[in-house]
Amino acid sequence: MNDIWYKKIIGARTIKTGLATFLTAFFCLALDLNPIFAILTAIVTIEPTAKASLKKGYRRLPATIIGALFAVIFTFIFGDQSPFAYAFSATFTIILCTKLNLHVGTTVATLTAMAMIPGIHDAYFFNFFSRLLTAIIGLVTAGLVNFIILPPKYYDQLESSINTSERKMYALFDLRMRQLLLGKFTKSAPYRQLNALVDINQKVETLLAYQKDELSYHKHNDSDWLRLKSLTTRSHTNRLFITHLSNLVYLPKDTIVTFTHDEKLAILYIAQSINNIYTTGHFERQPRHASLLKTSVKGLDEFDENQIKSHIIYEILLIYRILDHRFAS
Repeated sequence: MNDIWYKKIIGARTIKTGLATFLTAFFCLALDLNPIFAILTAIVTIEPTAKASLKKGYRRLPATIIGALFAVIFTFIFGDQSPFAYAFSATFTIILCTKLNLHVGTTVATLTAMAMIPGIHDAYFFNFFSRLLTAIIGLVTAGLVNFIILPPKYYDQLESSINTSERKMYALFDLRMRQLLLGKFTKSAPYRQLNALVDINQKVETLLAYQKDELSYHKHNDSDWLRLKSLTTRSHTNRLFITHLSNLVYLPKDTIVTFTHDEKLAILYIAQSINNIYTTGHFERQPRHASLLKTSVKGLDEFDENQIKSHIIYEILLIYRILDHRFAS
């Protein structure tokens, strides 16, 4: 309970952003420095993982230096009341950051340059080095906060998203099989459901990458790596399932396939067995019905009028094999 109480209120990342902002402002004010630039840097440095914060912070610091340098240079040339100072500072900051592959720091660097210009006046060296110092304070403070305070754990989100994905993909497979057997396609619903599945799976892949980064930057028990490996395996299996399911959803328009009575029963039994996985927790295999479909597809010519039927049965058997392998004892 203590591990998740904050997630139901505002979230760990929000807490860390607030703490990093407070500490950054505190350090800057203690040094009699304007905290605004350091705070901007700290806020954007709080990333979903400590690794991302350190990696992007490594690029944001030189980008911020570039922005501050151009602000000083073009303010010296045009003065702080000239629109040219703003235009050239922004343009050259973006160009150089792009050339040096500092894309993640471009926005902060440009904002820093724009905010600096009105207050530079004649104190060019002081403003440049004070902005450099405040940027370092913001980056270091936010990086340490993100590394030490409330290290993110995405296991619960991963479990929830993977469970949702499996429930939806099993149900969609069952629905699509019944549509094929009845010869009645409702395109809109399966298409929307499939797109939702793809979105969920992409979210899972992102969370897996985040959690892997966290485990590589913090000391964890072997059980954490085993849990991550288990979730990764489930995610990869689901991705394969969704790939073959999409081939059954995106069929040519007005597809009509004629199945024998035994083939229909075999497909229905397999579809029902797959749909029951989410509620029962195991895969009730249908070896006799799978064998019937294998025998059936062997007798079809893939390049005559049975091409679509052959394709559909192949996809069903591939999905069956994926689940058979996953639930193998």
